[in-house]
Amino acid sequence: MSRGWIQFLLVVVPVLSLVGTWMALRGAGRPWLDKEHKDKVDE
Repeated sequence: MSRGWIQFLLVVVPVLSLVGTWMALRGAGRPWLDKEHKDKVDE
């Protein structure tokens, strides 16, 4: 492997991991946020 590929992977892998974690947390938190929003609308 050349040095450029190693540097590329060292940058891309953590970035993709952060993006994946953010999307998973956003998706997991959505039902709770929707429920909270509906409760406020009902009042």
